Amino acid sequence: MPLKFQNALCTGCHLCEVACSAFHYQEFAPLRARIRATVHPQTAACKVMACFSCPDAPCIAACPEEAISRAGPRQPLVIDPQRCDGCQVCVPACPYGAMYFDAQTNQALVCDMCGGEPQCVQYCYPQAVTVGR
Repeated sequence: MPLKFQNALCTGCHLCEVACSAFHYQEFAPLRARIRATVHPQTAACKVMACFSCPDAPCIAACPEEAISRAGPRQPLVIDPQRCDGCQVCVPACPYGAMYFDAQTNQALVCDMCGGEPQCVQYCYPQAVTVGR
């Protein structure tokens, strides 16, 4: 099941980003996270976003190297590091802004649900990020 976001509950603490980067890279590096929390500076409105495996997944079609795939409908996307050349065409192709880029590895980043146990869900205390339909 994909992630579900309730932005009204998001406090902008960025703990989801820290948990994600710690799980994937063993470092606290929010810019390397596959989920992003943003806080609007004038209104303090918070928004959290990660790939929720949209049915048509325009990022898959946009990738010239065919580096993005998934096992089935609504399954997490997978980026093949051997095929991804860092062109970043997939990033603007995502209509939700949920495809990111890691400058350290020169690879696209997308939520992979942490192999079935999303760390962002476990550490989101206000429950702005949950697993659902």
